[in-house]
Amino acid sequence: RIDVHRKENAGAAEKAISIHSTPEGCSAACKMILEIMQKEAKDTKTADEVPLKILAHNNFVGRLIGKEGRNLKKVEQDTETKITISSLQDLTLYNPERTITVKGSIENCCKAEQEIMKKVREAYE
Repeated sequence: RIDVHRKENAGAAEKAISIHSTPEGCSAACKMILEIMQKEAKDTKTADEVPLKILAHNNFVGRLIGKEGRNLKKVEQDTETKITISSLQDLTLYNPERTITVKGSIENCCKAEQEIMKKVREAYE
């Protein structure tokens, strides 16, 4: 199931999407969404590259980053992507989530998404 959160931020340029499925189903849906967004961007000539943005609760981000950023660097190297994580200053009581931004080809972003979500799920368990 895919939910597009239209009402929460009606005028915003970015909309959050929740995907409810198995890990494989989520990754497949994520890839399809990225492909559609890439096509839209090409058709409207808005951007060359559509970054993938993943929201994760701050409690789970530490495991993803790893000691001295090792885990994150490994994911970047293995998937040939550039990954950034929003700073702690962006957190509020009402928004405990950090934005993980992944840049690269759709194929590589999807590989990175699988690795990132695996780490986030491990931290959650």
